[in-house]
Amino acid sequence: MIKKEKMGKRLEKVKEKIKRENKKIKEEIFFNVPNSITLLRLFLIFVFIYMLFAGFNIIWVLLIFIVAAITDWFDGYFARLLDQKTNEGARMDQIVDRVFSIAIAISLFVFLILNSKDGNNIHSIVLIILIMSREIIALPGFLIILIRNKDPYKVRYIGKVTTFLQGFAFGALILGASWTIFLVIPTCLVGIISGFDYLKYAVD
Repeated sequence: MIKKEKMGKRLEKVKEKIKRENKKIKEEIFFNVPNSITLLRLFLIFVFIYMLFAGFNIIWVLLIFIVAAITDWFDGYFARLLDQKTNEGARMDQIVDRVFSIAIAISLFVFLILNSKDGNNIHSIVLIILIMSREIIALPGFLIILIRNKDPYKVRYIGKVTTFLQGFAFGALILGASWTIFLVIPTCLVGIISGFDYLKYAVD
């Protein structure tokens, strides 16, 4: 009986050691599948900006935007599927998400100003600001989290809905669709809630 207990304890210690080693290895692997997809999104931002200002057909510009936006779903999916979730990966994903949204907004903002005729693009610029309501409100919180090196924000349902709506709103704006406002209004309202939720997490 005593030997069995000792064997059982040794087996538990071995299992714990294996778990720790697996966790350590998982954390050390930076270029895993989800992180690579996140970095792809970062690269596609520059492709989008180049194509936008180089005068590519707007459909191709929109296609690059859609592919970049979809990667935001795939990196999380593969992180869960392959059990490659790490704090570093989650933090990088959130940083790239913010860079993605802000870069798209600024590039469209500048593009519309440069191509504005008699101020007829002012309404589109206002729409960009409304779409970015979450980022505008959450920016102080994002900086606080970086400075405090706080654990990555666990994205809530409201955050996912905001990102989803932003994707469609920006897509409609890129196309210049007349019904863009009907996507922008709910995006703005949901974004305000999401932004304050993020800000609350940062200061808690």
